[in-house]
Formats: sequence, structure tokens, C-alpha cells
Amino acid sequence: MNNTKLISSIIIFICLILSFNIIIAAYSEYQNLRDTQARLEHYKSAPRDLLEPEVSNVNVESEGTTNLGKLIIPRLDLEVWIRTDTVNAYDSVYHYPESVMPGMDGHCGLLGHRTSFSGPFRNIGNLRVGDEIIIQDMVVSREYVYQVVSNGADIRWDYKTNPIQFAQDGEARLMLITCYPPGRKDAAWITHCRLVSTSNI
Repeated sequence: MNNTKLISSIIIFICLILSFNIIIAAYSEYQNLRDTQARLEHYKSAPRDLLEPEVSNVNVESEGTTNLGKLIIPRLDLEVWIRTDTVNAYDSVYHYPESVMPGMDGHCGLLGHRTSFSGPFRNIGNLRVGDEIIIQDMVVSREYVYQVVSNGADIRWDYKTNPIQFAQDGEARLMLITCYPPGRKDAAWITHCRLVSTSNI
């Protein structure tokens, strides 16, 4: 009788351990599934073609305008509008809607031509680490000063098959994006900047 109880207790104990391990494994698989779904959702929000984005006709509702403000790069003697509707406009760059707004945590992405539509980023290769990039946001009346942290070190030859993903949180950063080499779209040139100050205008 005692042997039967002992064997029953051992069997119950083994079943409990197996059940616990199954629950742990199922939870781990569930977490992996959620992580994969999150990556897929982020991939869906990445621009299909970084250098030829599908632009929408969504306006900035609070102002009823397609201009967010101005991009100013003192070293390049550059002052252009930041648009939400097209990259193909003179004296303008385009804000990726998949990226965060200027000044926010995460990655703000701006696309500019090198050789067409006044070529705002034609001299982007002249930027140096530490140079200031200024965004004057007319919608919220704020000025954001970024500093270049790398220029020319990030050239994405695989941007069509491995779309850039703009972080939606973390350190406030700015990505200036253009074609490479100039006049061609073989790769995407990305200048990385970080936010260093914010003030009212």
C-alpha cells in the first residue's frame, strides 16, 4: 500500500513538473510570436522605397498646410521648407510620415534630392561631426537644434530589400536621407544627428 502511494506521488510530481515545463515553453513561444508580429508591423510601416516614397495628401491638420517648418544647415548655407506632401518640390525636403515629428523621441526622417528640384542635399557630404542642423517647427513654434554624429558612414546599398525602420522611441535623433551616388539611386546616404537643444520661437 505504501509503495502504491509513493509511486502515485512520484507520478503526480512528474506530471506537475511536465505541466509546468509545458506552460513555460508555451509562454516563451507566445512571447516570440508577439515579438515577430511587432517586427512585421514595424516592417509594414517602413517606406517601401526609401528614395521614392509613396506620398500622401495628408495635411498638417492644426495648420491646414503641407509645410511643417524649415530645415536650416548653416555649414551648407541651406534653408529649405519641410513638406509633408512631396519630395519633388523646389527648396524643400520631405518628412517621412513613418518617422516621428521633429523634436520627439525616436527617429525623425527627412528626404532631400541631390541633383534635382534645387538639390537641397547636393553638398551633404561636406557636413562634419558636430555641425548644427536646425529645425524650426512652425506648427508648434519650437526650434530644435541637432548635432551631426555621423556622415557618410551609413550608406544603405540594400535599402530596397531591407527597408529602413524609424524608431518610435528612445533618443531623439534626425536622419537626413538622400541618394547615393549623386544623381543615381543605387544606395541611400544617411546622415545621423542627435537632438541637443529645444527652444521656443
